[in-house]
Amino acid sequence: MKPWETLSSKILISDSWLTLTADTCQLPNGQIIEPYYVLHEADWVHVFAQADDGRILTVKQFRYGVKKVCLELPGGVIDEGEAPILAAQRELLEETGYTATHWQTLGTMYANPARQTNTIHLFFATGLDLKGEQQLDVSEDIEFDFLAIPEIQQKIETNEFSQALHIASFYRGLHALTLNTNK
Repeated sequence: MKPWETLSSKILISDSWLTLTADTCQLPNGQIIEPYYVLHEADWVHVFAQADDGRILTVKQFRYGVKKVCLELPGGVIDEGEAPILAAQRELLEETGYTATHWQTLGTMYANPARQTNTIHLFFATGLDLKGEQQLDVSEDIEFDFLAIPEIQQKIETNEFSQALHIASFYRGLHALTLNTNK
């Protein structure tokens, strides 16, 4: 399969959070698509953090796009020049006050490869230790809690844990947990 060719790209919006471009693309069959909108954002991290008792650390925060409080895994944006593992460690500490002694990379996935350019880096963290207070950004109001795996699965079924990318990260973390247990 041949890739599309970008004939031109025009920046429509650009700020510290994202860049939106309108591209003119040519498909391998010669067809031109104009405009094709692409959202350029920084990469993100998600942290599947498991306590010694097996429960998973979750966060709740208001998400303006859907205007609802959402239950998620800890995570956030990777700062420019920051290594993904360092971003994961920073986000876990900032959002929950916890650090972890053991970190395992679980891989990456795309947020929405049809329209977005960013990647999500997923990490499994264990050996959790509460180091202090949350260190939230001015726009953040986050509550955290430890939930049992079956409780999270039930919340997925009832749409209380309903952010698709966090659900995917949860199940990748659960899969890694199963693999680690079977070693």
